[in-house]
Amino acid sequence: METEMTKWGIGPKFAVISIIYSVIILIVHYVYLPSLTFVIMSKYVDIILGASFIIIGIIILLIPAFTIDKYFNEGKLCTKGIYSFIRHPIYASWIVFIVPGIILIFGSILGISIPIFMYIVFKILIIVEEQYLEKKFGKEYLEYKKRVNAVFPKIWKL
Repeated sequence: METEMTKWGIGPKFAVISIIYSVIILIVHYVYLPSLTFVIMSKYVDIILGASFIIIGIIILLIPAFTIDKYFNEGKLCTKGIYSFIRHPIYASWIVFIVPGIILIFGSILGISIPIFMYIVFKILIIVEEQYLEKKFGKEYLEYKKRVNAVFPKIWKL
């Protein structure tokens, strides 16, 4: 019997695994290696740059919130708006903008591993969600998948 996927997809598993790893890394950083930090330009520039990343990430995170419910409830595939550039904008917002922004602000060298780890976890877990979408939407999803990258938009398309 096929399990119906919720609108949250792999999100809860992705979040739990990412949070556990992040907490471990931050404990190791602050307890054992607190001096292992970086500054790109100056602390203030890093804070402004990090805050900018976080704001962009939150905007990208909120955009799907206003569109995906309608499509999910109607059983349709959303390929418009931000979904025409990124197949998984919610995960992308965390991996590409929010977490790197936080790392820029705090300057933890070990923290750099967090978005890399999150991306690896995403690539492993997303297989289930993508198989579900392929089964549900068939050729429409397969064509969409060819056109649009999962996390990083095709720059030439922008």
